[in-house]
Amino acid sequence: MRNSAIEKAIELLTNDCEIDMGNYTALDLFARDASWQTGYYANKIKQVYAWEIEERFRDDLVKNLPDNSVVTIGDSHKMISQDKNIYDMIVLDNPQGCYGANGEYCEHFDSLPLSLDRLADNSVLIFNVKTKPFNYNDKTEWQKRRQEFYSLLDTQNISLEFMNKFYELMFSLRGFKISASYNIIRPQEIGLYMFVYYLTKGDFS
Repeated sequence: MRNSAIEKAIELLTNDCEIDMGNYTALDLFARDASWQTGYYANKIKQVYAWEIEERFRDDLVKNLPDNSVVTIGDSHKMISQDKNIYDMIVLDNPQGCYGANGEYCEHFDSLPLSLDRLADNSVLIFNVKTKPFNYNDKTEWQKRRQEFYSLLDTQNISLEFMNKFYELMFSLRGFKISASYNIIRPQEIGLYMFVYYLTKGDFS
């Protein structure tokens, strides 16, 4: 099964932004078996580092990716906190809600800030954003984590306008300028988007 959102993202980055991704090195923190989206863009870039926590996906990961790909099985959150490499593109196809052995992680809230430290000066960042959580009233811990991350009392239905301003400020505070951005609907769930950014780092004062 192919993820049409990643196809749209690569098309926009290549055509609208005129990015030559042939020399890109990418990191995918939640690669699963690579059949959903990693395998698609892996054939359009120089090399992909694919991380996945489930050992059962290792064989399919290797099979679905180019021979020069680097597959690692482990906790992506722990690995990104220890990683020293710099990447031209980072993709966070993170689960929604709270997850992990003890529900310690939530959406991209933990992995996104850490990923910003691993981006090249001119880079692409792709991650999932949930504007309208499912079964919101039944998931109190998810509510709490969203409220803390977005500094909002009610995160049941957050507007795209708020989301875009929120991440623009986050990236600006970390020294990044947004050269291009896209909100691509992911049809699997209501309120699920793929946020795509082309970022430039430097002194913009």
